Order: sequence, then C-alpha cells, then structure tokens
Amino acid sequence: MTNTAPEIEGEAAPQARVRRRPRKRPRNGPPQLQFVTATDPSQFKDENAKRSVRSQAMIQYRYKSAEQKRKGSDAQETRPAETTPPATTAARVTPIMDDSWYHAAHSRLMSQWNEEPEESVYASTSEAFWSVNPGGSVAEPSSAPASTAIAPARSSRYYEVLRELPLNAAARRVNEYEDSEAHDQLLLRILIAKVATTSSLGDGVDPFTALPQFASPELNSIYLIRKCNRAFCSPSTLTKWLPAMLSHPHILLSSTIMASTFLDMHEGCSGESKRTVLVKAESIGWINERLRSPATQFDDSTLMIILHLLAGELWSCNERTLRIHESGIARLVAHRGGMERLGGNGAVAEVTASICYHVDIVCEAVPLPLFYYWEPPPYVAEPSIAIPESPLFAPQKELFYVIKDPGCSEFTYDLLCDMRDLTDLFIAHSSDLETVLDVDEEASVSPTEPYLLDYDAKICEMRAKLASLPSAYTPGLPTTNDWIYEACRIAAIIYASAIIMRVPFSVAAEAGRNPILLDSASLMDPLDGARLLSTRLTEALYEAMEKTNNGSVWDDMSGVYYWVAAVGAAAARTSVTICTYQRPSSHSEAYATWVRRCLMMFATRAIIILMFQHPFPVLIAQKKLVKVQELIGGDSPRMLAT
Repeated sequence: MTNTAPEIEGEAAPQARVRRRPRKRPRNGPPQLQFVTATDPSQFKDENAKRSVRSQAMIQYRYKSAEQKRKGSDAQETRPAETTPPATTAARVTPIMDDSWYHAAHSRLMSQWNEEPEESVYASTSEAFWSVNPGGSVAEPSSAPASTAIAPARSSRYYEVLRELPLNAAARRVNEYEDSEAHDQLLLRILIAKVATTSSLGDGVDPFTALPQFASPELNSIYLIRKCNRAFCSPSTLTKWLPAMLSHPHILLSSTIMASTFLDMHEGCSGESKRTVLVKAESIGWINERLRSPATQFDDSTLMIILHLLAGELWSCNERTLRIHESGIARLVAHRGGMERLGGNGAVAEVTASICYHVDIVCEAVPLPLFYYWEPPPYVAEPSIAIPESPLFAPQKELFYVIKDPGCSEFTYDLLCDMRDLTDLFIAHSSDLETVLDVDEEASVSPTEPYLLDYDAKICEMRAKLASLPSAYTPGLPTTNDWIYEACRIAAIIYASAIIMRVPFSVAAEAGRNPILLDSASLMDPLDGARLLSTRLTEALYEAMEKTNNGSVWDDMSGVYYWVAAVGAAAARTSVTICTYQRPSSHSEAYATWVRRCLMMFATRAIIILMFQHPFPVLIAQKKLVKVQELIGGDSPRMLAT
C-alpha cells in the first residue's frame, strides 16, 4: 500500500465488445495487503504497477470512508431521539472527502506547485562565485597538489573484493536520495498527499491555502518548501520527520532556512541574502515566542525549530552563534530529562545528536558533555541493508558497498581502505598508550618500545604511499581526471598528516607544514615543489569536489562523501573571524571564505540526507571522527622513531 494520492486516469476508448467479469463477493473486513513484485526495479514504474497501487489506495480510502459513515450511522441509531436535535445529526466536525474532491484537490495543488516560478541559479558553486566575483580564476591544474608522474601500483585487493561481492549487493542502494526531476516529483506527491489528508478542509476549499505562509510577503513559502524537498529530503526524511513538521506551521517553515542558504550558495551570495535574513528572523521570533510560553518551551516542536535554525546557521560559519544555539539545545534536552526522553520514536534524539556532532566536527570543537557521553543504541548489522561505509564506518573487513559504486576506482578503493586502517590503528594505539600511562603515571615511555616501533613503521609506510600518489591533473595515467579519487587523495593528505603530527585538520591543511606534501615536494623539481607548497589544500579539495557530482552526494559512496567534506570543512577554518554582513577585504580572503562555506554546505547536506535513512551508522561515524579530533587536538606533536 502507499500514501501516494491517486491520479486521474484518462477515459478508455470505447470497445466493440466488453466481456463482463464475474461479480466479486462483498469484501468483509479491511482490505488486505497487496504486494507488487518485480524482477527489475524499472518494472515498478510501469503502468500496470502504478494502476495496481492506485487501485489499492482507493480501496483503502473507500473502506475507511465507509467505516466512518457506518460508525456515524450506528451512533445515530443508538442515540435517544429526544436528546439529539435534528439539526445536529447532519453536522460533521471533520468532513469526509469524496473521490471527486480528492482528485481535484490533489490536481490543483500539484499544478499550482509545479507552476511556481524558479529563481535563476548557477549550475555549480564555482560558477556562482566567479560570476559574482570577477577578477580571478580557478587554480590551474599545474598549481594543484601533485606529486610525481609515476602511475600508482595496481591493486590486487580491489579485484579480489569484486570477486567476493555478494550477488545481491548490486541491487541494494546505500542512498535512496536522487538529484532528479522524477525523484522531486515523487517527494512532492508524498508531501501533497500528506497535506491533503491531514488538513480538515471542506468541499470547494483550495488545499493550496492549507500550506503555511510566512508573515513577510517577500517570502514564497511554496518555492522554499519545494527547494528544501529537492535538496535535502529522501523518502526516509518524509517518513520520519514530515508527520511532526505538519503538526505546526512553524516547524515546516523553519526547515526552509536550509533551502534558502543552499540557494545563497548557488546564487553566489557572499554572505546571507535578504531572503535568508527574513527566514531566520521569523524563525528566531517563533523560537522566542515558544520559549516564553510554559506550554511549548520544552516541547519537541520547539527543539525541532532550533535544530533547523542551527543547520541553517552553518552557512554563515559564525562559530560563536553556532555554539550559542548548541548550548541552548543542550539545556532544553537536559530539562527534558536527557536524550532518551525525546519523542518521535527516537528520531528527535538521533537528529539532535547528529546535527550537534556535525557542528562540533566542522568547528573543531569539543562536544558538550550531554552529547559527548550520550551513546546511541547498539548497532546491529542487517545483511539486507546497504550501509554508508567510509574510513569512519566499516563494520565488515571490506567496503563492499563502496566498491560497487561506478565512481570508485581501484586506486580510490585502496586509498579508502588505507584511511580506514589508519583510523582504527590510530585510535587503538592512543588507547594502548593511555593504558600504559594510567598504570604508572610517572613512568616514561621510551620511543623504542616494540608497540611504538610497530605503529611508527605502519604510519611511515602509509605516509610514503600517500606522498607517491599522483594527482588527477597529471596526464596520461589511470587516475587522470578521476575527481572522486582526487578529492579522496587530498582529504587523505590532510587527515593522515593531522594524525601524524597530532594537530587539528586546520593546521595540517597548511601546505608548508604538511609532512606528506613536504615529502612530495622533495621528489619534484624545485620550482614545482615551491608551487606545490604554496597551494591551499582546502581550495584544491573544493575544486576537485566541484568536478564531481555533488548533487548525488556520490550515491553509494555517500558515507565517503561526508568524510571528505567534513574533513575539508574543518580544515578550512581560519584564525580570521568571518562576519556574515561584511565583504572580505581581499579577493584571496573572499575565495577562502567561499571555499569554507561551500565545504560546510556539502557536508551539512550529506549528513541531513543520510541521517534519516541510516541514523546509527551516521552517529557511529561521527563519534569516531569526534574521537580522532579529540586525540589529534589534545597532544603535542611526537616525532616518529627512525
């Protein structure tokens, strides 16, 4: 069965002879489930399947309508006649929508929604920036971080894993989100059906008016809701979050701040557009109004509006504001009695934790105690569900769902496995070292201890391997123009260097201090080496990601996409405080600010898309990245044993 509203079928052409079907027996009880099966996913879209779904939906609707009428009739028969005036027996508190109204309502709303004017946006964020900020150009390939022009070694591991890949793995999708018109229409139909069925409207009332509107006449709520739907939602989002969002206009409207900032990015807006300022102002007004009311100040709906505002504020990169909102969320949750007391069958707690972890990751901040010590329920792997694997989350020995994505080459796969191994090795080593120091706090750990030598040997091997990897800009190699590989390579250089030096990602991203880039430069011509060390790694990472399909968040590699974007967003932090309402003083500063904002948006969008479909894998990955950042930010650099 489906909640999708039935469509109007065209009348069939008259036929010469029609054979009558035998009369069906009256149905007793509620309609039974009808399963639609197919041997290929495309068969679910054919007309027979659609007709079957629409028919079953109408049967369910008519059954509920008949039951409601029957109950009303029974109640009237059993009620004493003298106690019920004739005028009230015909009245209804909730009107029943007949078939013609339902079809007409759905058609009117869908038609008006599709006729909403589209604002002009640029195809990519790079085009948006350079169109609005002329006077510069994207870095030339020669200035991208590259090493030698030696082809990387072929990976036997890659082909061995392909042979081990389960036969049904190819049919499973990690990410049900699609950046397509068809997917947009599917989500619109789900949303409109929910609006039409949850709004108590009489016959002849336009359901278009049931959708909430902003107080400001300059804000087009329909357009922003649709953009939010298109850019951030999947069917899982609508399943888990939409029922609560439709419970109050403030919740649905506040979610559009994310769509507004997403549009700011694609319009080349260097700060916040007037549209975003207006949406934010109304959202803050709703929050303040709710916090002043004892009835709503600690309600789930209030928390959801604050979460929407927090996610929208990430575009501004104002870390002080982000921390204020996060602290307010923590106080609200604590007053409720902890994360376990939040509603939505766990969805509110999952989203709250994920958004707050995300803010801490990209701001390189220590999580607040309430979130730091909170643990999600134990993760139980389900073999039939594809999961978002990455260097941060890989419960199996191989990345079976990453490797099946067409964007994952053998060199990318080998690199990601190395980063997964590095993550686990680093956390385990740090845990062992803490255990040794806890046993005898006065004992000094010699750099020649066997377990330290083994750790250093593995780190040195990974460091040398990373330094030797060629750039995708280098012509004539298997990795040439492989931009997913290039984005992963640059993220790995930042990530591994931070672990080696035990410094934050934002420090490791400084090319002149990055040990892996220094190794690469030593193998190059002095002029090329100097150019390499003057490169901003985060800008090179952003430009590589711009050459990939950011709209799809890399499909089955969406977990990897989040790792790359989150590491990049954290690495793009600078000591300069960004003021949203002031233009940067130089073109270089403007571009650095733009890169950070875009990487922040890439990572934020990925986490919002993923967390509703895969809450526990996402939370586990985020907590592991938080742990890595805690370890690299808490100790002074240690020289490797030679």
